[in-house]
Amino acid sequence: MHPGLTLRRRPGTPRSARLAAERPDIRRHLGWAAAHFGDARVARWHWPGPLGGPRTREQVRERLRIQAAQCARDGYTLWMWRELASGDLIGQIGLQPAEVEAERVIEVGWSVAPEHWGEGFATEAARVSLEWGFERAGLREIVSFAMVENAPSLRVMEKLGMSYERDFPRAGVPHALYRLRAVDWQ
Repeated sequence: MHPGLTLRRRPGTPRSARLAAERPDIRRHLGWAAAHFGDARVARWHWPGPLGGPRTREQVRERLRIQAAQCARDGYTLWMWRELASGDLIGQIGLQPAEVEAERVIEVGWSVAPEHWGEGFATEAARVSLEWGFERAGLREIVSFAMVENAPSLRVMEKLGMSYERDFPRAGVPHALYRLRAVDWQ
């Protein structure tokens, strides 16, 4: 069990006005996810320099396996999100365990396909993920972090009502840490 967690499992997956989440599934999502996380434009924000850059198909397969197991165990994960109007997958957004300078945390994170950058999907799905975390999973706080040079992601954190806490090094790369507590959730 993760700190800050009082698990209250309820079936289903999150939804918003334009998007529907799906539990990660290797058979259904590997092709899209391998292309997405193998894209250098995407990988530069997730795995810069010392973290190895674009992911291989096998690395993505393992990532999806872990995320599916996490969803079954915790009731949340980095879900795959599909745009309702087109039926297209647009990204992977949701909640996952992470570590920030030896502190175990739950992170809200996002990775949106480059062709959908700037459409508000990260903010929309992350907001629904926060709601899921606080109201369904009983989390007391959720963090988010991004490289300090990733201005679009930092703006998403601010739009979500998260508070800047500090900069910290992650794999030797400066990151900004934001936090939101359940008591401050709208």
